[in-house]
Amino acid sequence: MLPILKSCCFSGHRALPPELVSTLKLELDVTLRRLIADGVSDFYCGAARGFDTLAASAVLSLKKTYPFIRLHLLLPCRNQSDFWCEEDRAAFRALLHDADTVTCLQEYYTKNCMYARNKALVAAADCLVCFLKEEKSGTAYTVALAVKQNKPVLPLGLSDGEQTAFEEKFLSPQLAFFDYTIDA
Repeated sequence: MLPILKSCCFSGHRALPPELVSTLKLELDVTLRRLIADGVSDFYCGAARGFDTLAASAVLSLKKTYPFIRLHLLLPCRNQSDFWCEEDRAAFRALLHDADTVTCLQEYYTKNCMYARNKALVAAADCLVCFLKEEKSGTAYTVALAVKQNKPVLPLGLSDGEQTAFEEKFLSPQLAFFDYTIDA
């Protein structure tokens, strides 16, 4: 029996290789459209720089076509963007303005607030869309947490070799039921 998906969360690195940004945007668009067609309407995002911002922006863009979808931001702390450059802070403020809900998990940054945010994202969602290139990262932790909870994980931006390595390390048994690959 296929799991019923109603919600999705995102996790990915803050630093995006410039040569992958257009590929990630395309893969996000295709993956999100397929998830929406399968019944996903709620998207949860931590609103960090990089992949989170890219994913949240993709959801907001798709709201024009699918007005019933919702973007929920789960912030690790209220002062998350205090030390970002002005361009990133402006993008963050736009996400806060356009999101359907914003939940702040704690007032100030602590050494564990990002992990608490990642746990909250996985708890809120039925599946995870990720951009994972570094084994020792918050994203790797989040992917492992989703896999441990038997939630489908849909990785984006991977070469064939990286996809194989990802599947060997992290593949959720439920992912075998889904075909969210991008046709070349």
